[in-house]
Amino acid sequence: MVTMAIAKQTLEDMLRRKILLILLIVAVGMIALGPSVGFLSPRESSVVLKSLGLAVILIAGLLITILAGIQVIPTEIERRTIYTVLSKPVQRFEFVLGKFLGGLATVFVMIAAMGIVFLGVIYWQQHNLPREMVTGVAMTFFQMMLLGAMAIFFSTFATPVVNFFLTFAIFMVGNMSSVTESLTSNKNPATKLLATVLHYILPNFGNFNIQNKLIHPEQTLSNPSVFIFQNIVYAIIYSAILLLLAILVFDRREV
Repeated sequence: MVTMAIAKQTLEDMLRRKILLILLIVAVGMIALGPSVGFLSPRESSVVLKSLGLAVILIAGLLITILAGIQVIPTEIERRTIYTVLSKPVQRFEFVLGKFLGGLATVFVMIAAMGIVFLGVIYWQQHNLPREMVTGVAMTFFQMMLLGAMAIFFSTFATPVVNFFLTFAIFMVGNMSSVTESLTSNKNPATKLLATVLHYILPNFGNFNIQNKLIHPEQTLSNPSVFIFQNIVYAIIYSAILLLLAILVFDRREV
């Protein structure tokens, strides 16, 4: 109950932040203007609309997740409201989990809003709702869940500025998981070791980017249901590990 109360308060605080609302409005506007690309053929227009929509949701979700994740704990410390919270019968692990769930709820609301507009535009243009596009939006959410857990972990010991660049950098490297995987068989021992460490320790965000396979039918996935399920489980387990580390670090931190 305590954790959910903290999560609810965090969600309400985040939804009042103007920067997050501006990002949401801009993203929704870009998605809604997708069908205005009228000089293309119907098939090209459809591909552009799907590519643009998923890309906008990913970029906006990335910024919203990082901005929310890097602030939830440091803001409480700066305002000294954390002393009031921890002076009550609230355990530190409940505080961290509540902040994470509140940030995750914020990301869910934002991605859901963008996803509804995106899927509505597709339905309006094509008079059908491809299941693959729903999958694409859902995979973006789980990718952001993993990213949010990482931002929460770094927020327990890093400043918001350092956290922003660190989380963003790891996200970019993690999106090159296919590259690091190919380098694990490199003949150079140093390159092989570095690629192996990066591939197996850092989150493989690249596994969630299935947009090309969703948009272009010729690029089919073998056992797509299994692939999607594995990525969801991966995101949940990795997020749980990051949250456990965040709790351990925060529990030993003097605030």
